[in-house]
Formats: sequence, C-alpha cells, structure tokens
Amino acid sequence: MGQIKSFSLSGHNNTGEKTELNENKHDVIKKQILVAIPVCNEEEHIVPCLLALARQETQPDKVVLWINNTTDQTHERVASLTNTLPFELEIVRVVYDPGLASAGLARRDAMTHAAQYASSDALLVTTDADSEAAEDWLSRTLNAFAHHPVEAVFGRALLLPEEAKKIPFNLHEDERAEQAYGALLDQIALLLYPEPHDPWPRHTEHSGASIAVTYQAWSRVGGMPAVPTSEDRAFYQVLRKNGIRVRHAPDVKVYVSARLVGRAQGGMAETLARRLQLQDEYIDDIFEPVSRRLLRMRHLRQHANPFFPFEDACMELPQMRVRRDDLEKHHKRAQRVLDHLRKMTHRSHRDCLSASIDQFDIPHLAHSNQAPNRVQDMPE
Repeated sequence: MGQIKSFSLSGHNNTGEKTELNENKHDVIKKQILVAIPVCNEEEHIVPCLLALARQETQPDKVVLWINNTTDQTHERVASLTNTLPFELEIVRVVYDPGLASAGLARRDAMTHAAQYASSDALLVTTDADSEAAEDWLSRTLNAFAHHPVEAVFGRALLLPEEAKKIPFNLHEDERAEQAYGALLDQIALLLYPEPHDPWPRHTEHSGASIAVTYQAWSRVGGMPAVPTSEDRAFYQVLRKNGIRVRHAPDVKVYVSARLVGRAQGGMAETLARRLQLQDEYIDDIFEPVSRRLLRMRHLRQHANPFFPFEDACMELPQMRVRRDDLEKHHKRAQRVLDHLRKMTHRSHRDCLSASIDQFDIPHLAHSNQAPNRVQDMPE
C-alpha cells in the first residue's frame, strides 16, 4: 500500500455523545456514531451520498472517506462541500498495489481507521459511496439497537427510484418473486429455530451499504474479514460464529445506484449487467429448495451453538439450487410447509402464540424445543 494522506475538511468535530429519542419516544439513546465509506472513482455519486448523511435525523459524529485508487474527480467534488456539512469529515487518500486493491480491503481499512476514534460504546457504521441513505437511516438503526438485544444491525439496500427505471420490468418481477420465496423460507426457519433477538418481520440481506456494529463486537471478531469481495456476507458469518446477535431491520434503508460497472466482483452491478444480457437460469443461491432448508433447520436444532449460521449446516451435502422456471412450484411447496407448521404450532400453543399471530401473522415459539421436530413428515 502506498502513502496514506489524511486530513479533515469540516470544522464540525462533534466527538462527544449525542442524544436521540427512538421513534416510540421510549429510551434515550446516547452513542458515538462513526461512519466509514470506501470510495473508488465515485465523482457522480459522492456528493449526493454525503448530502444524504447531512440530512440525517440523527447526525453521525464523524465520517471517514477512504478514497482509494481513484483517478477521477471524486476528491475535488468532496472538496466543494468544505465547511457545509454538520459532521466532521475526514478524507484519507490511499493507493493500493493493483494486485491487492479490492472493495473488501478498502472497507476493512476504512472501518479500522474509523475505529481508532471510537469510544468503548461507539457504533461503527459503513455504507457505500454510491448510496443515499434514507433520512431516518441512523435513527432507525439506533432504534433497532434499542428494541433488540443485538450488537449489529444490517439494513436493506434498495435501488434509487430513478435508477430503478433503468431496469426492465421483467427483472423487477423476477426479483420480487425471488424475495417472496426467500421470505417464506425465512419464516419457516423462524418457526423451527426461533431467534427472539431477530424476529419477523425481518430481511435476509447482508449488504455493505448498511451495516452497524458496536465497537466491542467489531473488536471481538477482529474487524471486517480480510477478503477481496463479499466482505459484507463474510462479516455476518464471523459475527454469528462468535456468538454475536444480529438484527436484520427491514425499516433501515439506503438507496443505491443501478450501475452496470461495479467495484467488486460478484456484486450487484455485475449481477445486473449479466441479467440484462441473459437472465440467470437459477435464482440466488441463498434461496434453496424448501426440503434443504428443513434439513438445515433440523441439523441446527441438534447443534450445541445457538448462533451457528444455518448456511453452514449440511455443508457436507451437495449444493441444491432452484431453477427460475421452477420457482412457482417451489413457492407453492414452501407455502404449504409454512401453513402446515402454523397449524401445528397453533394447535399446540394456541394461547401463547395468539398475540404474535395477530401482530405478525407468524407465530414465534418461546423455546426452540417447542417447535415440531418431525420435519421429515412435512408435505413437500
């Protein structure tokens, strides 16, 4: 890695704690918030990204821009915002060796740099340079920490409305069908292996566009994993394996570009570009056949570690993927399994489940050993 140059553009150095009421006006949250953003050739998006942070209901104390291997006018665009932002902005300019440069390395180093300013109870947050956070992004993140006993919160990454118009209607429909199927799998998993700290409704995304983690948890796992790509998913895995509770908050949202030339191999841009040429034969590999999901849940219920990631269960078996042309059939099968599970739990635990059914239409069992254990008998 070449020379690192770091300097601050904004005189607003709010290093003390700040107070934010959660949306339900219950507990008062006091947290130092440090936001780390890896940046590479983002002259088009970096100003909207920073202005979105400036509009936050809850302001960050410090934002670190980790500008790496950049050859466009990104730095000049940022400089145009001098003394206009309500938070301290630090710019770090880095040149990695071309053989080492990667999105994963940049995010890891950006968060490591931001962490040196962290108090013991700080929140380390990361997002993408082509994103625009919803105005309540940080306040809802804090709210998730206030309402759930967790040490990390993953939010959702959605397409900017204007950017979404670039995507053909059929691809949007395919995406909705995948997500609907994934939601059924997740609800089945929660019935068989409840996670009280991360109840339904929730999502299944692990995007670097919206990750918040306590400084203590970040330190305990050694920071972001040292991988060139998919560092966000790898971070989730290492958190789970270290017994750190994670909340997938569906109301925590950032909006990202729909560009077709991305910064990371295997990322959203690459997927969009490929699907615009020819739709993938298979849906996302995180959405497996329901029979495999049931088998994973069965293995998890027998595992001693309650935080063991379900993705790691049944690793010894060959991968099973869902063909897009067969998705409707798999969706109907998953719906039958979910309906069957609901009936079983409703009959067995009618009283304790009634409130959950009314609120979420998904029963949450108080203890994992209350869930049905004869998954092999469920209809497929």
